[in-house]
Amino acid sequence: FEPGELVSTYTIDKIVGGGSGGATLPRHVARFVVTRGEDIYLKMLLADNLMHADLHPGNILLHAPRQADPTLVLIDAGMVARLRPIESKNFIGFLQAVGAGDGARAAHAVLGFSDHQTCEDRNGFATDMAAFFRTDCRGYFTGVEFGNVLRGVLGLVRKHKVALDANYMTLVMNVLCLEGMARALLPDYNVLDAARPLLTAHKRLPTPVFRAALPLIFSFKKLCDKLDGRGDKHTKTEDAALA
Repeated sequence: FEPGELVSTYTIDKIVGGGSGGATLPRHVARFVVTRGEDIYLKMLLADNLMHADLHPGNILLHAPRQADPTLVLIDAGMVARLRPIESKNFIGFLQAVGAGDGARAAHAVLGFSDHQTCEDRNGFATDMAAFFRTDCRGYFTGVEFGNVLRGVLGLVRKHKVALDANYMTLVMNVLCLEGMARALLPDYNVLDAARPLLTAHKRLPTPVFRAALPLIFSFKKLCDKLDGRGDKHTKTEDAALA
């Protein structure tokens, strides 16, 4: 009942084949898909506590008429994840730790990803996470490839037998799908850096204030998204506004 094409039409060859072939989107439409897709994910996580549980490009419909603004529609909402407050707190805390390049804090958050944690060497997990972050995740505006960071964290999770409950895995897989979509459609877009305004505001503001200010924060993120590149001009603009 909705017009448009699946976003996977433009990503599948690049993600699965690892190449640059297949259908392509005009750059301004690709930027809209990536930035709006991230906005949707962040709103579900930070404000709604209700996540689409299968948020990959094959479940995102793009309508991009020539004479009107493009739109996105999420389909196949048969699976959703309703987040408990502790789940939101732990996962958002993990994202904020990644943004800060703080491996020890990220490890503490991940250890909270199960109500029945099976990791026997928590100190060893935290030590390995800190070492991994020192080389691969130094925080915002350091060229962090978020998908690689998540895959590295999951490798340490397997090594140390850290338990992850189902809702957390939904959140992780959604981030991996978002990052993969961005890499395929707009390779110079950094999903972690772009999320900084919302993650920082969520950390600093009381929940009622954050919710009331959300339209303004999203407007600021969209302004940042429109800036060319992710260099010093963008960094200084964000730092001045977030101070």
